[in-house]
Amino acid sequence: MAREIGASQTELTWIIDVYTLAMAGLLLPAGALGDRFGRRGVMIAGLGIFAASAVALQFVDTPNALIGARAALGVGAALILPSTLSLITSTLPMDMRDAGVSIWTAAFSLAGVLGGLVAAILLEFFSWRSAFWSILAGAAIVLAVSPTLPSSRDEDQPPIDVWGALAALICVSALVAAFIQAGLDGWSDPKIIGLLSLGVLAGGAFAAIQLRRRYPLLDVRLFANRSFAVASFTVMMCFASVYGLAFLIIPYQQVVLGDTALAASLPMSATAFTLIPITIYAGRLTRRFGLRVIVCAGCIFNALGFLILLGIGSAGPVWVLFAATLPIGLGLGMAMVPCTQAIISNVSEAKQGVAASVNHTTRELGTSLGVALFGGLLSGKYTSDMLAITDKLPAPARDASRGSAAGALQVASRLGPSGQALADKARDSYVHATQHTSLVMVFIMLAAGILAALWAPPKDAAEPPGASTPHEADLREPSAVA
Repeated sequence: MAREIGASQTELTWIIDVYTLAMAGLLLPAGALGDRFGRRGVMIAGLGIFAASAVALQFVDTPNALIGARAALGVGAALILPSTLSLITSTLPMDMRDAGVSIWTAAFSLAGVLGGLVAAILLEFFSWRSAFWSILAGAAIVLAVSPTLPSSRDEDQPPIDVWGALAALICVSALVAAFIQAGLDGWSDPKIIGLLSLGVLAGGAFAAIQLRRRYPLLDVRLFANRSFAVASFTVMMCFASVYGLAFLIIPYQQVVLGDTALAASLPMSATAFTLIPITIYAGRLTRRFGLRVIVCAGCIFNALGFLILLGIGSAGPVWVLFAATLPIGLGLGMAMVPCTQAIISNVSEAKQGVAASVNHTTRELGTSLGVALFGGLLSGKYTSDMLAITDKLPAPARDASRGSAAGALQVASRLGPSGQALADKARDSYVHATQHTSLVMVFIMLAAGILAALWAPPKDAAEPPGASTPHEADLREPSAVA
């Protein structure tokens, strides 16, 4: 892509990240639009934007045009995602809702796991534009059948909270932008501090606005409900770990082991072997053991996966990657279903679009945080390990070698036989940085599990299946997670 359209590294970063930035910032307002005007109609509008953007991506030939098309793709996704879950939770009868959420979670997870594999297969044989063929085909198929779906909306049709939506947009966009850019510039960069401060201030303004509204976009008092709060936190941490893992092992395979993009996609795809089956049973496991036990177990499995990843070396073995991804897939699958159920069941029927938006927003925040956290830890350790061996290199070669293992290998290839030491050191440094990051994540996921254990309500605090869904201002501690 960089060669064909002349994109710089900064432009490539924006091409990747603008999709998440546009989608995450608009999720809450998009959910409110679905509740107000009809969830099926909002989903169809999103599918139209999504399909049109995928078509445009086949013809754009400049970096700025590609960034714009990717941003439009994110807008379409923001309209689609909350509607998919809220249509299930608002139209299925109560006795089928848990099964519907489980199936939705399995489908959502399978798409995330297999997306990279499909893209890798396409890129093995076609140009970079082929990566957008599958999303165009998917959008067209769902758009064609969507008129057959039932629709639902809030019958009271309260006014849209414009100021609340604007504050939410600024808050989430600023935080996501900070998480993304922190992996490149570091957490102490003034721009990162400014974005984080803006996000916190906008979040405070959003909370203040919501507390004064008769019809809030999101009743922030819901976070006083421990099931709702723990579920949101756990979803964010699990997605941070999974997408951070991809950030670690895919470059490791391609740069250190020299694998193709297709081969590098296989370990992450293997998470489906544990993730999908556990989503089928996660609901009944939660009913038996409670939310506290299940989310703690999910965090422990994530920690176990990163602990296994400490066994990698500069020559492999590849089986360690598969051994690490399987428990992490299990941990994600265990957490996603009960956490999704806890989020949607603590919001009224009329606000299911907003509840679905909260669920998706925590995922996007977790994804961005994971990439930023892993990127910062990885690059910091790698750079410190490369300082001594690159001291005598010319400035451009020194900066490239310290910036990434791929850059160091390119410099080494131009040095001839004398570059072998630099190449070996770059591979070893990347492995050490990966091990260092994995060890930090072991402690982070264990801490998240402990926090969930202290914060989540005990099993006997859960309401029985079929209990009435509480109003968004109803903060009775017995939650409807069951």
